[in-house]
Amino acid sequence: MSQSLTTLWIAAAVAVGVVGVMLWKKNKRSFVKVGTISKLYFFPVKSLRGIEVNAGKCTKLGFQVNGLLDRSFMVIDGERVLISQEERSSLTLLTVQIDGKTLTISTPSGKKLNVEIKDSISPDDKTIRCRLFKDVTEADDCGDEAASFFQSFLNMPDVRLVRHFPDLSKREYQPRGKGKPSEQQLRKENPNLAFQNKAAFHVVSKPSIDDLNSKLEDRKVSEVNFRPNILVDDCKPFSEDSWRCIKFNSGALLCNETLFDRFLSFSYNQNRAVFNIRPTFAAAASGAAVKEAYL
Repeated sequence: MSQSLTTLWIAAAVAVGVVGVMLWKKNKRSFVKVGTISKLYFFPVKSLRGIEVNAGKCTKLGFQVNGLLDRSFMVIDGERVLISQEERSSLTLLTVQIDGKTLTISTPSGKKLNVEIKDSISPDDKTIRCRLFKDVTEADDCGDEAASFFQSFLNMPDVRLVRHFPDLSKREYQPRGKGKPSEQQLRKENPNLAFQNKAAFHVVSKPSIDDLNSKLEDRKVSEVNFRPNILVDDCKPFSEDSWRCIKFNSGALLCNETLFDRFLSFSYNQNRAVFNIRPTFAAAASGAAVKEAYL
C-alpha cells in the first residue's frame, strides 16, 4: 500500500461546507490520528464481488482505479431496474478483474466476459434510462454479448449490463423513506454519482466487525459482507460512527454524512450465495450492528 494511503486522520465534530463529497480546498484545521487504513476495495460492478487494491484515486464521484469509477457497471432486468444481490444471490459468485482497459467477469465454471473500459461513450452506443431503487438515471448499454452472458448465468430473459458515464444526464433522485434532510441535500449536490447507494465512499472499521463477531455464536463475518471501499484498523469499535471528517496523508479529505445498515449483506455467505439470517444475527443487528459510514 502506498505511503500516501497508509494513515487515517480525522477531525471530530467539525462542520464543513458540503458534506458527504470530496473536498478540494486545503483544510487548515488540526487533526488527530485515530487509525490506519487496513485495506482498500474497489467494486467495478454493483452487486458483484469487489477487488482488493493497493491504491486508487479519490474523486468527487468515488474511488477510481485504472480510470474506472467505483460501481460504474450495473446489471438490470427487462424493466431496466437494478438486479441486486438480495434478488439474485448468485451474483456474488461472479468474480471481477481489471487488466489495463479490460474488465473481466468470470463465473465459477470458468466462463468469462471481457468488457472494454472505454474512456467515453461511442457514437454508436445505445443510451437507456434505468432505475436504481427509486432513482432514475441514464446508462450506456454494454451490448448483446454482455447481455447474453448475464442472461445465461442468471437464467433470466432481457437482462442487460449497463455502464455509467459522468457526462450522461444527471441522476434524478427520489425521496427514500425518512432520510435525513442532509442526506437528500447530499444526493442533490452530487448528481453525477455512478451506481452507489447514497454517496461516493463507504467506510467501516475492522474493530467494529470484530466486536460484532464476538456476539455471534456460529458463523463469523468479514469486511466483504459490508462492501466498503475503505477498511480502517487501529481504532475503537464503532468510533467511525462519530467521525465527521477523515483526512489522508495525501491530503484527500472526506466528510461523514450518514450511517447505513447492512443487515442483509452481513447475514450473507458470499461464497455459497445464500443468506444466513439466524437469531444470533438478528439479535446483533438489532443491537450494536456494524454500520457503514457513507462519505
